Amino acid sequence: MCILNADGISATQGSPSPPPHAPPNRNRQTGMIHPPSPSSSRPLTRTAAITLGALLTALTSFAAADTPAEELFETHIRPVLVERCLECHGKDDQSGELRLDSRSSTLKGGEGGAVIVPGHPEQSRLIEAIRQTGDLEMPPSGPKLTDDQIAAFETWIRLGAPWPETTKQLVSAKETAAQDHWAFQPVGQPAIPMATDSDWVHTPIDAFVLRKLHEAGLSPSPEADRRTLIRRATYTLTGLPPAPEEVDAFVRDESPDAWEQLVDRLLESPHYGEQWARHWLDVARYSDTKGYVYAREERFWVHAWVYRDWVVQALNNDLPYDRFLLLQLAADQVEDRDTADLAAMGFLTLGRRFLGVERDIIDDRIDVVTRGTMGLTVGCARCHDHKYDPIPTTDYYALYGVFDSSAERLVPVDEEPAGDEAFQQGLKERQQKLASRLAEAREESSARARSRIADYLHAQTELHKYPPQGFDQIFQKSDLLPDFVRRWERYLFEAGRRNDPVFVPWHAFAELPEDDFAARAAAVTKELQQRPTGEINPLVLEAFAAPPATFGEAIDRYAALFQQIEADWQQQLKEAKSSEAAPPEQLPSPAAEQLRQVLYGPQAPSVVPDQPVVHLEGLFDSGTLTQVWKLQGEVDRWIINARPPARYALTLIDRPVPTTPRVFVRGNPQNLGEAIPRRFLSVLADADEGRFEQGSGRLELARAIIDPENPLTARVIVNRVWAHHFGQGLVTTPSDFGLRAEPPSHPQLLDWLTTDFVENGWSLKRLHRLILLSSTFRQSSAAPASEADRQRIRQIDPDNRLLSRMNAHRLTFEEFRDATLAATGELDLSVGGKPSDLFAHPSPRRRTLYGRIDRQYLPGTLRVFDFANPDLHTPQRSETTVPQQALFFLNDDLMLARVRALADAAAQQSSPEQAVNELFRRVLQREPTDSERAEALALVDAASRQEAPIVRPTVADWQYGYGAFDESSQRVTGFTALPHFNGAAWQGGPKWPDPKLGWVQLTADGGHPGNDRQHACVRRWTAPHDMTVSIRSHLRQEAAPGDGIRAFVVSSRAGLLQSASIHKSETDLDVDAIDVAAGETIDFLVDIGDVLNSDQYFWQATIAQAAGTPDAVTWDSRLDFTHDTVTPLNEWEQLAQVLLCTNEFLFVD
Repeated sequence: MCILNADGISATQGSPSPPPHAPPNRNRQTGMIHPPSPSSSRPLTRTAAITLGALLTALTSFAAADTPAEELFETHIRPVLVERCLECHGKDDQSGELRLDSRSSTLKGGEGGAVIVPGHPEQSRLIEAIRQTGDLEMPPSGPKLTDDQIAAFETWIRLGAPWPETTKQLVSAKETAAQDHWAFQPVGQPAIPMATDSDWVHTPIDAFVLRKLHEAGLSPSPEADRRTLIRRATYTLTGLPPAPEEVDAFVRDESPDAWEQLVDRLLESPHYGEQWARHWLDVARYSDTKGYVYAREERFWVHAWVYRDWVVQALNNDLPYDRFLLLQLAADQVEDRDTADLAAMGFLTLGRRFLGVERDIIDDRIDVVTRGTMGLTVGCARCHDHKYDPIPTTDYYALYGVFDSSAERLVPVDEEPAGDEAFQQGLKERQQKLASRLAEAREESSARARSRIADYLHAQTELHKYPPQGFDQIFQKSDLLPDFVRRWERYLFEAGRRNDPVFVPWHAFAELPEDDFAARAAAVTKELQQRPTGEINPLVLEAFAAPPATFGEAIDRYAALFQQIEADWQQQLKEAKSSEAAPPEQLPSPAAEQLRQVLYGPQAPSVVPDQPVVHLEGLFDSGTLTQVWKLQGEVDRWIINARPPARYALTLIDRPVPTTPRVFVRGNPQNLGEAIPRRFLSVLADADEGRFEQGSGRLELARAIIDPENPLTARVIVNRVWAHHFGQGLVTTPSDFGLRAEPPSHPQLLDWLTTDFVENGWSLKRLHRLILLSSTFRQSSAAPASEADRQRIRQIDPDNRLLSRMNAHRLTFEEFRDATLAATGELDLSVGGKPSDLFAHPSPRRRTLYGRIDRQYLPGTLRVFDFANPDLHTPQRSETTVPQQALFFLNDDLMLARVRALADAAAQQSSPEQAVNELFRRVLQREPTDSERAEALALVDAASRQEAPIVRPTVADWQYGYGAFDESSQRVTGFTALPHFNGAAWQGGPKWPDPKLGWVQLTADGGHPGNDRQHACVRRWTAPHDMTVSIRSHLRQEAAPGDGIRAFVVSSRAGLLQSASIHKSETDLDVDAIDVAAGETIDFLVDIGDVLNSDQYFWQATIAQAAGTPDAVTWDSRLDFTHDTVTPLNEWEQLAQVLLCTNEFLFVD
C-alpha cells in the first residue's frame, strides 16, 4: 500500500494497519492530532522517500480504493487546514467569503470564484496561493507551507480532492482548544483522596492538598501558633485586628473546638459583611462619583452608598450567591424580592458615565458582568472576534442588545417616604420641574425632527457625514442631529427585515446602482405595482405609480407623503380642539394611519422616547440638553443632601420594545453589520437554546449565568474566595478563565469545592468555614528550618502553588487604617450610611469602607497603597512597595494623630515598663519580650534627650499677607494675613490656587501675586524699636509668557521707597539709609502687570541696622522665613510610630 508519512513523502508497503509513524489518537471530527505513544515516536529518516512522480503514479493506481486517499487527507491535508487555514476560513470567519471546513464549501470557493479544480492542481488558485508565486499568498502570516505540504495538496487535488464521508466538517485548532479547555468542561465531582496522614487531614481540602504535596515530594508546614491564627482569621473574615483580650482568651482556651467556635463567631460578626463587601466592590468598580461629566451634570451618584450597604447586608445574611447575582442583574424582574433589593442593581449602574456616550456605558456593563461573574473577557470581542477565547464578536453584540434594551430608573428603596414633609415637598417640586421641561423638550425636538423628515431621509444616503454619539459635539436647534439620523437608519433596517409595507419600495429602489437607476427603475416600479394587495401600503404604492428618475426623487416622494400625513393629522387635532371634542387617536384611513405610525408610533424614529435624560443626550440641541441636565442635577442634589439620608436605587428596566443589536464592524458604530439576536454566550449555550425571548433578556441572562450547569460562575467565585484567604487563587487569574489562564494548581480540589458550594445552597459562609477549618489554612507561613528543605521548596514550588505553607500578605489600605484606629480605641464600628471624606481634618473615625471614593479625583494616598481602580473591574489588587508608603507612615496627619493618641494611652500607665506593655498590646496584640522591652525603653530614653531646633529671633518680625498698593496715597492698603501655611509657603488655603484668594503665595525665595491688583502679595517687616536701617534687595522675574510684574518697597510712615516693573529681567531695589520707628512697617509688595500670566518671581531682601550700632542685627527674608511649625514627636510618640511601622503590624502572617 502507498501512504504518506508525517516527515515527507515516502512509500511503505505492508498490512493495512497504521504505520509506526501515524498518529494513533486523531480526533476525526476536530482534526487534532494527539501525541503518539513513546514506542512510536522514533525519529523518521528519508531513506524510504521516493520521487514525487513515482508517488503520483502509485496513488493514481490506487485511486479506486478509499484507504490511500483517506490516509492522504487525514495525514497531510486535514492537519494543515485545521492548523493554518480555518481561523480565517472556518465557521466563524470567512475571509473573502471562503470556507475550507467542508468539501462542499471548499469546492464552492469564495468571492473570487473556485479555489480548487478537482483533478487539475495547475488550474487551482489554492495551489497558486500556497506556493506564494502570485499576488495571493497563503497563509498570510507565519511560515510558508513546506515543499512536502504543497506537494501533498497538489496530489490531493489531482486525486479529485477526496474528503472522507466520516468527516462532515472540520473545526479549527482554536475551536478545538476551546472545546477541550478545562474551564468550559462540566464541573466534576471528584472522589476525595484517601488520607495518608489522618492527623493532618481535617477537611477534604486537606486531602487534595496533601496528595499534591506528596506527589511533589513535599510536606505541609506545622500549624501556626494561636496568636497568629486568631489574627489571621480575624483579619481575613472581618478586616480588623482581634482585641488583645480576645487573643488572650483564645490562647488560653483549651477546648477541642476552640478554633471552630472562633470561626463561627467571626462569621456572625456584622464586620464580616463589611470586609467581604469591600472585596466585591473591587469587582463591581465601586465609586461614589461618575467620573468626568462636564459641569452640567451632578457628578456624585445618588445611589452608590445604598448599593454598598445592600452588599454588606446581603453578605451578613449569607444570601445565596446565585440569588446575590440574580438581584444585581435583574432585581426589577424578580417577583419575590423586597423593595430594598432594588439597590442591588447598582452593580450595573454605578460605573463610569463616559460623558454620556451610551455605547461605552454598555461596554462597561458587559465587562463587569462577564469578567465579574464568569471570568470571561467578553469586552475583547467588541471590535473583532476574541483573539484567544471562543467569543465571537456576535456574542458581544448579543449581550450589547440586552443592555441596549434596558433603561435607567431612579426609585426610592424605603417602604415609607424618606425625610420629613419639607424634604418630600422640595423633592416633588424639583421632580415636577424636571418632568415638565423634559416633556416640553421632547415634544419640541420630536416636532423639529418631523418637520425635517426630508432632510433626515436624504441623510440616509450620506451616513458618513453624521458622526456617532460623542462628548465633544455641540448642536444648535437648526442642526440635523446625528442620533435622529441613526434612529432612521435603524428603523429602515428593521423595516426591511420585516418587509414593512410602507418601505418595500424604499428598499427596492435603494438596491439599484446610481449610474443605472433610471434604466432599471421602470422594471422595479412595474414589479411593485403587481405585488399582491397588502404587501405595500396603498398610499405609498400610489406615490410610485410612475418610476422615479433617481433615488433622491424616491426619497422626495416619501417625504412629501409623510408631510401630507402630518398636515392631515395636525388639521384633525386643530378641528377637535376648536370643537372642544376629544382629540383623535388615529387617522380614519388605515393606510394613512399606517403612515402616521411612522411619525408618532412607539418606535417612530422622529419621536424622542419618554426616558431619563441620560438616554436622550443626542436627541436635543446642546442648549436644551444643558437645561434639562441642570434640572436633573437639582433633583439629584436634593436627594444627596437629604437629612436624614434618603435611600434611592438606580435600577434598569426593560424598554417597551427591545433592540435587535447589529455588529459594529471593527467597533465602528457607523459601520453596521449583521443583526444579532439577544442570546447567551455561544461557548456556553446552543445558538437557539441560548436566545432570549423575554423583554430585554436581562433576567434570562442572569438565570443563564447562575445556572448550576454553567461551568464558570461557581468556579469563579470559589476561586475568588480562595484567593482572598490564601493570597492567590487556585487559578491565578481570578477574572480570566479563558484559554490564556493557567490551569488550576489543584483542579480536582476546585471542582470538589465548586460542587460542594452549589449543592449546599451557594452559601459563602459555609465555604469560608470549610476553608478556615482546614489544616491547609492553619499552616505556619515560616520557611522550613533546614536550608536543604528550603532549597528543595525553592526548586520544586517557588511560588508556593502547592501550599506547603501559608502565604503572608500585607494589609490593604483599608485594613491598616482601620487597625490604627482600633489600636487607639478610636474606631467607630457603626455599620452602614453615607460616605465621608477619608482625608478630611480631623480624620473620620469610621471604617475605611465608608470613605468616599471619587473616581475622578482618587486621592494619591489610595493609589500609593494599591487601592482598586474604581474606573473598571479590578480582579485582584497589586502589592507594591514604594518610597511614598514610608513617607506616609512618617508624616501623614492620619498616622501622626494615631501615634499621639497611642502615646496618650501609654501616659496613663503607672510606669515606663507598663507603658511599653500597653503599646505592644494595643498595636501587636501581645506582650513585648524582655529584649524588646529593653530596646523600647532605650529608644524612649534617647528620644527624650533630643534638642529642639534653633529659631532665629528675627523670624518674629515678619508677616505674610496680601493687599494693594494705593497709587494716590503711595501706601499699602487692606493688608490681610494669608491664612494657610503648608510647610513651605503661605497661601490662601490647602489647595493652590485657592478658590477665594487665587494665586497669591509667598515662599522663602519669592512668590506669586494674586489674580488682580487687589490681591498683591505682601511680605511685611515690622521695626521692633527705633533705629536706622539700610535695605538691600534683588528682584528677578524669568517667565516669558505674560507681561511681567510690578514691585514696590513701601514704608508705612514715609510711603514709597522704591519701585520697578520687570518682565524676563532682574533689578536691585535698595535703600541706603532710613530712620524707622518702633512699630513702623516696610512692605515688599508685588502685583501683576496688565494681565495675570506666569507671574512667579524671586525676591530676596535684607534689612540691616546702621554700621557701628552696638549688637547690630540683620534681617534676611530667606533665612527668616517661617519654619515648618510641625511639632516633633516626643519619645513615646516615636515609639508608637515605630510599632505602627513594623512588619508585624503591617503584615498578616
